[in-house]
Amino acid sequence: TVRGCIAELPEAYRSVLLLRDIEERSTREVAEALELSTAAVKTRLHRARQALATLLRRQYARAGVTTADDAASNN
Repeated sequence: TVRGCIAELPEAYRSVLLLRDIEERSTREVAEALELSTAAVKTRLHRARQALATLLRRQYARAGVTTADDAASNN
């Protein structure tokens, strides 16, 4: 599940992803809450999204689900 994959993320990525994408806080609010620079929040968020996408692709591949990316690469 998506929640399971989020739980697998390293804490530094998971906390930023949850605050920004789930709780819909601004970059500035996340930076203040986690005592980070806004640049660090943006970097961690990008890396968290990439890591989450990789985890989800692996999970779907194990389940035999074809994603849009897989379909596009087969053409």
